[in-house]
Amino acid sequence: MGKFSKQLIGASAPKIILSILAVEDSYGYEIVHRVKELTNGEINWQEASIYPVLKKMKASGLISSYWRMAENVRPRNYYRITEEGKVELQNQKEEWDTVNQLLTKLSGNEN
Repeated sequence: MGKFSKQLIGASAPKIILSILAVEDSYGYEIVHRVKELTNGEINWQEASIYPVLKKMKASGLISSYWRMAENVRPRNYYRITEEGKVELQNQKEEWDTVNQLLTKLSGNEN
């Protein structure tokens, strides 16, 4: 996980997953690798660690899932963001923007 604390990664995981699913449906392994790719390896989730988060998000109605069959590949459980998830993502982005602005002001790096 590099320089990021487990607490920050844990708090960020649902927001990151919702953001990825807002672009396109995806499956667990692909989500893990997308995060690694987007962070240049600085956030490197273990594949098994994402499934409890996905299960909790599904139970709370933020995402749904479906099975997709592909040629020469075993079936994969894909996840998609729900309308409720889109609303939650927007709310979370606004919260994080506010926290980021506050930290910027407090650090004296305000433009």
